[in-house]
Amino acid sequence: MFQIGSIVMHPSAGVCNIEDIREEKFTESKRTYYIMHPVSESNNSTTIYVPVDTDKIHLRKLMGKDEIIDIIKHSTTEKIEWIDNTNLRKAAYSEILHSDDTSKIIALITVLHTKKERTIEAGKKFSAYDEKILHDAEKKIHQEFSHALSMQEEEIPRFIITQLCAETV
Repeated sequence: MFQIGSIVMHPSAGVCNIEDIREEKFTESKRTYYIMHPVSESNNSTTIYVPVDTDKIHLRKLMGKDEIIDIIKHSTTEKIEWIDNTNLRKAAYSEILHSDDTSKIIALITVLHTKKERTIEAGKKFSAYDEKILHDAEKKIHQEFSHALSMQEEEIPRFIITQLCAETV
């Protein structure tokens, strides 16, 4: 169980601060809830209620630096391929994005960046849906890593590339 003041990773809201733990009666019975707010400036007015005893929403503590470095290095072993069929791609990439598998999400970002570069080089437009998945994946990774590493979000791509390059040396 988390405590008031804990910083946790929420699967869809990102990095959140648990500001209270209390009983609420939203249905017929009272339940104990984590009351939290996303730490990002754009979402900090949003209040999120997560039942303490739920199996549906997986909250977790933020990773540490060593864990982040290990996950970045492990992402190179993930086998994420570009899927030509749009509907299959949407389903598969959305599933990865909403998973808690940070290594796969980093690998997905790599695949999407590579495809985007090739598409633009060919004089074509990268699809809006693929751009959104890329943006959401980067936001999820950058937010957690920047908070855990005490870095600015803009510094995270270079940090990841540095770790990936250190792996190949």
